[in-house]
Amino acid sequence: MNLFFNLNEISKLTSKVELGCIDHYEHCFLQKMIASQTVINQYMKIINPNENNFQLISERYYSWICKNWQKNHISQRDKTDLFLLKNSLEKVNYNKNKNYKSMYAKPLWHFEALKVLAEIWGYTLRNDQSSIIQFLKYFMEKIYGISKNLIDEIFNLILSNWKPILSPLGSLSNKKFTLQEIEDYFFGKNVKPDFEIHIIDKIDRFFSVVGIGHKNHIFLSKKNDFDLFEAALVIHELQHIVDAIYETNEVEKEKKGEQTFAQKITDSLFLSEKSALNAERVFLLANGTAKRGRYYWLESNLFYPILLLKCELHNLIYRDDKPIDFTDMCLAHGMEPLPLSSLFEWGAPFQMSAYCASAMDLEQNWVKFLQ
Repeated sequence: MNLFFNLNEISKLTSKVELGCIDHYEHCFLQKMIASQTVINQYMKIINPNENNFQLISERYYSWICKNWQKNHISQRDKTDLFLLKNSLEKVNYNKNKNYKSMYAKPLWHFEALKVLAEIWGYTLRNDQSSIIQFLKYFMEKIYGISKNLIDEIFNLILSNWKPILSPLGSLSNKKFTLQEIEDYFFGKNVKPDFEIHIIDKIDRFFSVVGIGHKNHIFLSKKNDFDLFEAALVIHELQHIVDAIYETNEVEKEKKGEQTFAQKITDSLFLSEKSALNAERVFLLANGTAKRGRYYWLESNLFYPILLLKCELHNLIYRDDKPIDFTDMCLAHGMEPLPLSSLFEWGAPFQMSAYCASAMDLEQNWVKFLQ
C-alpha cells in the first residue's frame, strides 16, 4: 500500500476528534481522507510500513464513531455521514482477516442500512416499494439537495421501460490529450493552484479529494494518452478542486466579517456535481462533439446511472431474495453492458441520483435522446 495523504495530519485530526475540538471543515476532510485511503487500499497490494500505522489510526476513528455517532448533540446530517462511513469501513474490514477477531461490526446492507438512515431522520420505514421510494425522495432532497421536480423525473425513468435512441451519426475527435494539455485548457492564463496529482494505474475511475482550507488531491490512472471523454473526466475533477479553493477564500472572508456566504457548492452533492459536469460538457462541446457527443455524455451521466439506481431500488425491495444482474438490466434497455466499478457498493444510498439530476438540469432536451 502507498499512503497518499499526510499520516501526521490524519493522526492529528483524529486526536482533535477524540478531544472534541475539531471544526466542521477539518472533520469533513478527515472523513474524506480515511474513506479515500481505505478505498485506494483495495487496489494496492504493495506492502508499506505506513499501512499498519494508517490502519491503527483508522481503527481509532472507527472506535470513536461507534461510541459517539448516536449521541443527541450530533446533528441528523452529521449522524448520517458518520453512519455511512462507519458502515463502509465495516464492509471493507469485517472478516478481512479471519485469523483474529475483528473490532469491526458486521455491516448492514440494502434495506437494513436504509432503515437506520430513516430512523436518524425520524421516518418510519416499511419494507415495501412505496415506503422505500418516499424515504428515498426525502433523502435525495434533504441530503443531496436535489429539487422535487428533478427527483420526480428520476423516479419516472427508474419505474419505466425506456430505451435510448440509436447513437446519432457524426464523428468524434480521435485526438489524445496529455495531462499538461488538459491543464493548459482548463487553467488558461490563470495561475495553476496548488494540488497534488496521484497516478495509480490500478484504479478503475478518476476521483478527487477536496476540502475547504486543505490541500486538494486528484487521483488518475495515467497522465498521458487521454481520449476525449477521459480528458473530460479529468476536467470534472479539476472543477471540484477549483470550487473548493474558491470556497476556501470565501470562508476566509466570512471569518473577517467581510460578507455572508450562501450555501456552499461543496456542501451540496447536487450543486457540486452540476458544476463539475457542466465543466465536462463545455469541454466536450468546445471540441466539436455536437449531438453524438451530447448523447454519449448523457449515456454516461444519466442513462447508465438510472439503470444503477434501478438495480439499487430492486435490491432495497427484494434484497437477496430476487437477485438482479446489471448486465441483464442494460440489455433490457437496449444499452451495451458495462463492468461495474468495484467502488459501487461503497457509495451512499441513491448517490448516483445527483449525477442524474445534474445531467437533466444541464441538458434540458434529454428526453429527445429517448425512443
